[in-house]
Amino acid sequence: MTAIFESPAETLGEHIDRLAGIEAQAESVQAWQPMLIPGLLQCYTYACASIRAASPAVPLEVVADRADARRQRIDRLGKPGARQITVIVDEAALHRPVGGHQALADQLEHLLAVEALQPSLSIRVLPQGGQEHPGLLGAFTLYRAGGQRAVFTESLTDSTISTRPEDVAAYAAAWERLTALTLSPQESVQLIDGVRGNLCRRG
Repeated sequence: MTAIFESPAETLGEHIDRLAGIEAQAESVQAWQPMLIPGLLQCYTYACASIRAASPAVPLEVVADRADARRQRIDRLGKPGARQITVIVDEAALHRPVGGHQALADQLEHLLAVEALQPSLSIRVLPQGGQEHPGLLGAFTLYRAGGQRAVFTESLTDSTISTRPEDVAAYAAAWERLTALTLSPQESVQLIDGVRGNLCRRG
Protein backbone atom coordinates (compact mmCIF):
# COMPACT_ATOMS: atom_id res chain seq x y z
CA MET A 1 0.00 0.00 0.00
CA THR A 2 2.75 2.45 0.87
CA ALA A 3 4.32 2.00 -2.57
CA ILE A 4 1.04 2.83 -4.30
CA PHE A 5 0.45 5.91 -2.17
CA GLU A 6 3.97 7.29 -2.34
CA SER A 7 5.57 6.19 -5.63
CA PRO A 8 5.95 9.12 -8.07
CA ALA A 9 4.19 9.15 -11.44
CA GLU A 10 6.38 10.35 -14.29
CA THR A 11 3.76 10.27 -17.04
CA LEU A 12 0.00 10.80 -17.26
CA GLY A 13 -0.46 7.07 -17.88
CA GLU A 14 1.54 6.19 -14.77
CA HIS A 15 -0.43 8.72 -12.76
CA ILE A 16 -3.75 7.25 -13.93
CA ASP A 17 -2.48 3.75 -13.12
CA ARG A 18 -1.43 4.87 -9.66
CA LEU A 19 -4.84 6.40 -9.00
CA ALA A 20 -6.53 3.20 -10.21
CA GLY A 21 -4.32 1.21 -7.82
CA ILE A 22 -5.36 3.39 -4.90
CA GLU A 23 -9.03 3.06 -5.85
CA ALA A 24 -8.72 -0.72 -6.12
CA GLN A 25 -7.37 -1.02 -2.58
CA ALA A 26 -9.40 1.74 -0.93
CA GLU A 27 -11.76 0.86 1.89
CA SER A 28 -13.59 4.15 1.44
CA VAL A 29 -13.84 6.73 -1.33
CA GLN A 30 -15.28 10.20 -0.65
CA ALA A 31 -15.56 12.45 -3.71
CA TRP A 32 -16.73 16.06 -4.03
CA GLN A 33 -17.40 17.65 -7.42
CA PRO A 34 -18.88 21.14 -7.81
CA MET A 35 -18.86 21.49 -11.61
CA LEU A 36 -19.43 18.09 -13.24
CA ILE A 37 -20.76 14.64 -12.49
CA PRO A 38 -17.65 12.94 -11.03
CA GLY A 39 -15.60 10.83 -13.45
CA LEU A 40 -16.30 7.78 -11.30
CA LEU A 41 -19.99 8.03 -12.23
CA GLN A 42 -19.83 9.31 -15.80
CA CYS A 43 -21.48 7.46 -18.65
CA TYR A 44 -19.58 7.17 -21.91
CA THR A 45 -21.10 10.09 -23.87
CA TYR A 46 -20.89 12.50 -20.95
CA ALA A 47 -17.31 11.40 -20.24
CA CYS A 48 -16.26 12.04 -23.86
CA ALA A 49 -17.70 15.55 -23.72
CA SER A 50 -16.07 16.41 -20.39
CA ILE A 51 -12.68 15.07 -21.50
CA ARG A 52 -12.83 17.04 -24.76
CA ALA A 53 -13.79 20.19 -22.86
CA ALA A 54 -10.78 19.88 -20.53
CA SER A 55 -8.31 18.69 -23.20
CA PRO A 56 -9.47 19.79 -26.67
CA ALA A 57 -6.14 18.82 -28.29
CA VAL A 58 -6.36 15.16 -27.22
CA PRO A 59 -6.94 12.81 -30.20
CA LEU A 60 -10.43 11.34 -30.48
CA GLU A 61 -9.22 7.77 -30.01
CA VAL A 62 -7.54 8.75 -26.75
CA VAL A 63 -10.72 10.50 -25.62
CA ALA A 64 -12.66 7.32 -26.37
CA ASP A 65 -10.21 5.15 -24.42
CA ARG A 66 -10.28 7.46 -21.40
CA ALA A 67 -14.07 7.70 -21.47
CA ASP A 68 -14.38 3.92 -21.58
CA ALA A 69 -11.96 3.61 -18.65
CA ARG A 70 -14.08 6.04 -16.63
CA ARG A 71 -17.21 4.05 -17.38
CA GLN A 72 -15.65 0.89 -16.00
CA ARG A 73 -14.40 2.38 -12.71
CA ILE A 74 -17.65 2.09 -10.78
CA ASP A 75 -18.06 -1.55 -11.86
CA ARG A 76 -14.68 -2.41 -10.32
CA LEU A 77 -15.31 -0.42 -7.14
CA GLY A 78 -18.85 -1.62 -6.61
CA LYS A 79 -18.13 -5.35 -6.46
CA PRO A 80 -19.57 -7.22 -3.43
CA GLY A 81 -17.49 -6.80 -0.31
CA ALA A 82 -15.78 -3.71 -1.68
CA ARG A 83 -15.39 -0.28 -0.16
CA GLN A 84 -17.95 2.36 0.75
CA ILE A 85 -18.24 5.07 -1.89
CA THR A 86 -19.83 8.43 -1.10
CA VAL A 87 -20.13 11.12 -3.75
CA ILE A 88 -21.32 14.69 -3.19
CA VAL A 89 -22.38 16.61 -6.30
CA ASP A 90 -23.35 20.27 -6.47
CA GLU A 91 -26.90 20.70 -7.75
CA ALA A 92 -25.59 23.00 -10.51
CA ALA A 93 -23.83 20.01 -12.11
CA LEU A 94 -27.23 18.33 -12.57
CA HIS A 95 -28.30 21.20 -14.85
CA ARG A 96 -25.08 21.78 -16.82
CA PRO A 97 -25.66 20.24 -20.31
CA VAL A 98 -22.21 18.74 -20.87
CA GLY A 99 -22.41 17.13 -24.31
CA GLY A 100 -25.91 18.55 -24.82
CA HIS A 101 -29.25 18.06 -23.09
CA GLN A 102 -29.68 14.48 -24.28
CA ALA A 103 -26.23 13.54 -22.99
CA LEU A 104 -27.11 15.11 -19.64
CA ALA A 105 -30.42 13.24 -19.49
CA ASP A 106 -28.60 9.98 -20.25
CA GLN A 107 -26.05 10.82 -17.56
CA LEU A 108 -28.69 11.42 -14.92
CA GLU A 109 -30.41 8.16 -15.91
CA HIS A 110 -27.04 6.45 -15.50
CA LEU A 111 -26.62 8.00 -12.05
CA LEU A 112 -29.97 6.66 -10.91
CA ALA A 113 -29.26 3.19 -12.31
CA VAL A 114 -25.81 2.96 -10.71
CA GLU A 115 -27.13 4.17 -7.36
CA ALA A 116 -29.87 1.51 -7.44
CA LEU A 117 -27.51 -1.31 -8.43
CA GLN A 118 -24.51 -0.51 -6.22
CA PRO A 119 -25.29 -0.94 -2.50
CA SER A 120 -21.86 0.41 -1.59
CA LEU A 121 -22.58 3.74 -3.34
CA SER A 122 -24.24 6.78 -1.78
CA ILE A 123 -24.93 9.88 -3.90
CA ARG A 124 -25.60 13.16 -2.08
CA VAL A 125 -26.57 16.48 -3.67
CA LEU A 126 -25.53 19.85 -2.29
CA PRO A 127 -28.56 22.07 -3.00
CA GLN A 128 -28.22 25.45 -4.65
CA GLY A 129 -28.71 28.55 -2.59
CA GLY A 130 -26.93 27.16 0.47
CA GLN A 131 -24.19 28.57 2.66
CA GLU A 132 -20.59 29.19 1.70
CA HIS A 133 -18.31 26.18 2.23
CA PRO A 134 -14.68 25.10 1.65
CA GLY A 135 -15.68 22.99 -1.36
CA LEU A 136 -16.05 26.22 -3.34
CA LEU A 137 -12.29 26.03 -3.90
CA GLY A 138 -12.58 22.94 -6.07
CA ALA A 139 -13.11 19.21 -6.42
CA PHE A 140 -11.28 16.57 -4.37
CA THR A 141 -11.41 12.88 -3.50
CA LEU A 142 -10.37 11.29 -0.21
CA TYR A 143 -9.22 7.67 0.00
CA ARG A 144 -8.69 5.43 3.02
CA ALA A 145 -6.81 2.14 2.69
CA GLY A 146 -4.93 -0.01 5.16
CA GLY A 147 -4.85 2.68 7.83
CA GLN A 148 -3.53 5.27 5.39
CA ARG A 149 -5.34 8.23 3.86
CA ALA A 150 -4.73 10.20 0.69
CA VAL A 151 -6.38 13.11 -1.11
CA PHE A 152 -6.53 13.57 -4.87
CA THR A 153 -6.89 17.05 -6.38
CA GLU A 154 -6.82 18.14 -9.99
CA SER A 155 -6.44 21.37 -11.96
CA LEU A 156 -6.36 22.18 -15.66
CA THR A 157 -2.63 21.51 -15.90
CA ASP A 158 -1.82 19.28 -12.95
CA SER A 159 -3.11 16.64 -10.54
CA THR A 160 -1.81 15.64 -7.13
CA ILE A 161 -2.11 12.66 -4.80
CA SER A 162 -1.06 13.73 -1.31
CA THR A 163 -0.66 11.72 1.90
CA ARG A 164 0.64 14.64 3.98
CA PRO A 165 -1.32 14.58 7.27
CA GLU A 166 -2.01 18.32 7.13
CA ASP A 167 -3.42 18.05 3.59
CA VAL A 168 -5.60 15.06 4.43
CA ALA A 169 -6.86 16.75 7.63
CA ALA A 170 -7.81 19.93 5.77
CA TYR A 171 -9.78 18.07 3.11
CA ALA A 172 -11.36 15.74 5.67
CA ALA A 173 -12.64 18.80 7.54
CA ALA A 174 -13.97 20.22 4.27
CA TRP A 175 -15.72 16.92 3.60
CA GLU A 176 -17.43 16.96 7.00
CA ARG A 177 -18.68 20.48 6.34
CA LEU A 178 -20.01 19.53 2.92
CA THR A 179 -21.74 16.43 4.29
CA ALA A 180 -23.56 18.56 6.85
CA LEU A 181 -25.01 20.74 4.07
CA THR A 182 -26.19 18.01 1.67
CA LEU A 183 -29.60 16.52 1.11
CA SER A 184 -30.19 13.01 2.41
CA PRO A 185 -29.52 10.11 0.00
CA GLN A 186 -33.25 9.66 -0.60
CA GLU A 187 -33.84 13.39 -1.17
CA SER A 188 -30.82 13.49 -3.48
CA VAL A 189 -32.14 10.65 -5.65
CA GLN A 190 -35.55 12.33 -5.82
CA LEU A 191 -33.94 15.59 -6.96
CA ILE A 192 -31.84 13.85 -9.62
CA ASP A 193 -34.93 12.03 -10.89
CA GLY A 194 -36.88 15.28 -11.00
CA VAL A 195 -34.21 17.04 -13.06
CA ARG A 196 -34.00 14.02 -15.38
CA GLY A 197 -37.76 14.05 -15.83
CA ASN A 198 -37.76 17.73 -16.74
CA LEU A 199 -35.02 17.15 -19.31
CA CYS A 200 -36.94 14.27 -20.88
CA ARG A 201 -40.10 16.34 -21.15
CA ARG A 202 -38.14 19.17 -22.78
CA GLY A 203 -36.63 16.70 -25.25
